[in-house]
Amino acid sequence: MPASRQNLAVWVLCLGLATLAMFVRPHLGTSPWIPGASVLALLFGALLVHVPAWRETLASASKPVVKRWIPFAIVLIGFGLNLHDFWGADVIGWGLFAVVAAMLVAFLAAGWIGKWFGLDARTSILLGAGTAVCGNSAIMAVAPVVDPEEDELAVSLGVINLLGLLMIFVLPPIASWVGIGGAEGGMLAGMTVHAVPQAIAAGETFGTEALEMATLYKLVRVGLLMPVVLLVALVWSRRGRGGAAGTGAAKVPGFLWLFVLAVALRSTGWLDGALSVPGLGEQPLWGHLQKVGKFLLTAVMAAVGMGIFLPTLLRVGPRILWVGIASAAAMTAVACAFLRTVLAASSSGL
Repeated sequence: MPASRQNLAVWVLCLGLATLAMFVRPHLGTSPWIPGASVLALLFGALLVHVPAWRETLASASKPVVKRWIPFAIVLIGFGLNLHDFWGADVIGWGLFAVVAAMLVAFLAAGWIGKWFGLDARTSILLGAGTAVCGNSAIMAVAPVVDPEEDELAVSLGVINLLGLLMIFVLPPIASWVGIGGAEGGMLAGMTVHAVPQAIAAGETFGTEALEMATLYKLVRVGLLMPVVLLVALVWSRRGRGGAAGTGAAKVPGFLWLFVLAVALRSTGWLDGALSVPGLGEQPLWGHLQKVGKFLLTAVMAAVGMGIFLPTLLRVGPRILWVGIASAAAMTAVACAFLRTVLAASSSGL
């Protein structure tokens, strides 16, 4: 079968898995341990890829599916975010500071703990970038600067993928345990989870408003990719580790600007007019666009699941895995502390 037809067939399968996940999720209860529909779709995809006869086809075709459709999902989800609802909150006022602080802690933890575990500095930087910014994309953007060995790059990518997957499941219970939920839970997901679809999926667990906040905060981190790579290049060159060749690879994704445009249009009120759609009822135009985005995200997560082959993910260096866990834990602790402080201040009327 030609690659284009194969990709189309897998995309149709992902749409089917998304439909199944969205049908099943309302019947599973409201426990924080139960993931949202998009994570269920991921699990369905991961199960299918372990069927030997389908493994090669699903694994190869799922990658272009994710790359092509995740930008559409993110932009459409942006239509659900009205900045007027959030801009005056203390959470937004201090949010950028908290994001930068959490990212810095992730880098420092990866460096210090990596040194303690005897990791090469290049591997620690790759882990720090993947944790702090946006998973695989950040690692691949930083790699030309530090010029890692092939095995260092491969294992770093494997660790970040594994930890990003685990964060989807462990973050909601952790948030519930420390008293964080609702929109703040979405902020926590956006501030800490590794890859874009993973962060949005984790945010969805806390509700619709949280999904929007997770998307916003995650894309703030994505938008900081270029400054992060330039800073790594500067530090690396000053340490006498080589020049900053390859920094041109750090480009802000084009869909980020479209997401900003979608949020701006939603915030103007131009999309508030009611629209009736058969089967979906009557709601504002932005509501229909957001629903389509959530459905596309769920389908994309099914494709993400098709790239998860457990034997491959488990073949990672234990030292690198522990450093990755420590970096993610440090970042999550800073984000939780910030959100708990804001919540305490809000409840006391400060």
